[in-house]
Amino acid sequence: MSSPRELRILRTVRFSAGHRYHSTKLSDEENRRVFGACNRPHGHGHNYRLDVGVQGEVDPVTGMVINLADLDALLKEKVVAELDHSFLNHDVPHFEHVVPTCENIAAYLWDLLEEPVSRLGSCQLCLVRVWESEDLFAELGEEDSR
Repeated sequence: MSSPRELRILRTVRFSAGHRYHSTKLSDEENRRVFGACNRPHGHGHNYRLDVGVQGEVDPVTGMVINLADLDALLKEKVVAELDHSFLNHDVPHFEHVVPTCENIAAYLWDLLEEPVSRLGSCQLCLVRVWESEDLFAELGEEDSR
């Protein structure tokens, strides 16, 4: 019989959301200069892809690191229900005063998911990767979250 191994599993969900890059710490002119078209008053949107990595030992009975049905339900409740078809700056309190960049969205989702994932079994969140487009993503891993 082989010894227990710690593995990672990755699940992907998608959501569509609008946002505007605008910092209250900058003047309107500075915002336009720094953020360019992303500072348009009515914002713009993306079809985001979120990759969530979970790490843990494979359960010898189920053969799983985490029950995917439980993880899917958590991602639907915490991410898709909250963010899909939202305007991040107005609909998500966290982003009222935080510029909703890809980087800040990744950090927000890490904080949102870390504790609930740990309650789903003997596993932990190890990766949050937010794709804003097919050629841009921000990634936060376990070692980056400390």
